[in-house]
Amino acid sequence: MSAFVFNAWYAAAFPEEIGETLLARSLLGLLVLMYRTAAGEAVAMLDRCPHRFASLSKGRRLGDQVECIYHGLRFDAAGRCTRSPYHEELPDIGVRTFPLVERFGIAWIWMGEAALADPAEIPDHSHMHAPGYRTITGYQSYKGDWQLCNDNLLDLTHLFWLHTSTIGGYKEEAGPAPGEEYHVRQDGERVVGRNLTPNVTRPGVADNGVPPGVPYDQWNDIVWTCPGSFSFNIHAAPAGRRDVKPYMMQSHLITPAGPGETHYFWTAVRSFDQDPGRDEKWRKFFGGIFHAEDAPIMEDIERQMAGRELMEMRPVILPRDKGAIMARRTVARRLARERGELAEAAE
Repeated sequence: MSAFVFNAWYAAAFPEEIGETLLARSLLGLLVLMYRTAAGEAVAMLDRCPHRFASLSKGRRLGDQVECIYHGLRFDAAGRCTRSPYHEELPDIGVRTFPLVERFGIAWIWMGEAALADPAEIPDHSHMHAPGYRTITGYQSYKGDWQLCNDNLLDLTHLFWLHTSTIGGYKEEAGPAPGEEYHVRQDGERVVGRNLTPNVTRPGVADNGVPPGVPYDQWNDIVWTCPGSFSFNIHAAPAGRRDVKPYMMQSHLITPAGPGETHYFWTAVRSFDQDPGRDEKWRKFFGGIFHAEDAPIMEDIERQMAGRELMEMRPVILPRDKGAIMARRTVARRLARERGELAEAAE
């Protein structure tokens, strides 16, 4: 059975990736073709000719149409066949298309039942364009199950073990600190949490707005939206204060490519270091953390799982796994609901 939630919005690409060139990407186990029409509309369709199943992305683009490289069938942006060289009358055939909406600096795709695709359900990532902040974006992938990234981002205690040389080095001890706060709750199909470390004396990796030498509280407010959308609001303030805006906000968007392979889109908006010339420095810094630290550990876990589902292996559950468990149970409910609906439709 499918391990993917199909009736949901996923990050498919950054808008700047979609242009005149045919872009092929594996999403939820399906090969998808994306391009932009002459009028500027981003479109997505199954990257498969219905004749012999050749990849349409290997063909050529003729205006807003795509021609299959194998036998010359053509399809317009709506997926309709517009030319079949060996038919006297145009056949009623086509290619499946997918709703694709550009919002918050992301091209969001709906891979399930098109009639259920409501753009109002796209998770809120409006912080991408918050005034007074500088935005950078990045993309990476890893060889592992997509839910491992949910687990990783919902349990930030790993910062103080895995990321000690980068973003997790501000705590003197890796374990719980006196006065540390961890809150997590279920909100419908979202998980909302806060991780707070009080009275930090070590400087962070970036200017968090607190004067040097002043002890500060550091906290991150997290919202996960099923199946794989995260927003982080990262704050710092002199110890005891909470009336500050975040000095950094992040989006972490997880899209399954297929079994055992995952796309990871991320954005970070910062109030510090506003020079555009510094964007590449911070892009390499944050992207490097995932590439050198997060991705290898998740790929190692995937190898240990050897195709099995994590919870089937009965892992030890730690107290700070609460948010990750909430998310996994939410995904399981969504999967069960979709499978039930498919079974009813087949009857």
